[in-house]
Amino acid sequence: MDVMTLQEDFFTLIDKALKDDKLSHAYLIETNDLLDVDSFLFILIKKLLCPTNNYKHACTKCNVCSLIDSQNYADLKIIDTSSAYIKKEQLLDVKDAFISRSVYGGRQIYVIKDASKLNTSSGNTMLKFLEEPSSNIIAILVTKNRYHVLDTILSRCQIISLESDAISSFDENCYKLIETLFVKNNGFLAYDEILSILPDRFVARSYFNMMEKFLFSCVQGNFIKVDSYNISSLFSIGNHKIYKFIFILEEYLQRMEFNVNYKIMLDNFLLDISEVIS
Repeated sequence: MDVMTLQEDFFTLIDKALKDDKLSHAYLIETNDLLDVDSFLFILIKKLLCPTNNYKHACTKCNVCSLIDSQNYADLKIIDTSSAYIKKEQLLDVKDAFISRSVYGGRQIYVIKDASKLNTSSGNTMLKFLEEPSSNIIAILVTKNRYHVLDTILSRCQIISLESDAISSFDENCYKLIETLFVKNNGFLAYDEILSILPDRFVARSYFNMMEKFLFSCVQGNFIKVDSYNISSLFSIGNHKIYKFIFILEEYLQRMEFNVNYKIMLDNFLLDISEVIS
């Protein structure tokens, strides 16, 4: 399903705000493990900045849309850091860039990816921006989970929660991963197959969440029998080891929040799982 269709309710809200000239000065967007956040963001940014006045779709062909695609639009600033925290200097740079009038005479937009990285220092700087909004400046803060963002920031934004396109139920690949990793301990022998199921950290995150959910069901006694796979052997492993698997999954889910070397991370994950079983 394409992003526009999946997020139809969100874009309907934005379309109406554009038509009525009632855009918020700050949006906090909770992505809920949406896989292609960047595509969503650039569709939204174009809708807000495209001069064609087409409230349903940005034209994607005008000079503004072309500059946005090439990330050369002067009135758009994106803060995206691989560090543990967003620095207040990064926010001050945006403020300095927007202190003068819009280069193109329209809206100015700044995007903060992973707003949960705003700490007390950068959060206070952000707060000053939000408390003194300019009529033509829009803030877009992005987070996977709103509850990881400072309360003072949340209270000053319009919060919108997106529909998730993450895998919502157990599927054949999930059962295959569970059997291979936790029952047979064949992670390294089946490495190519695992990599084909988990080609990148975005897909891996969905399956790690799914496997964690499945393992929790096991320790709670809500076991799901699957005839095609030897998953029933999990009961003989014991709950203490299953809990260790869950902790490992949670640890690597946290690591995947950052721009890590995915294949090295996957190798370490397989090693940690095999050490629990052996």
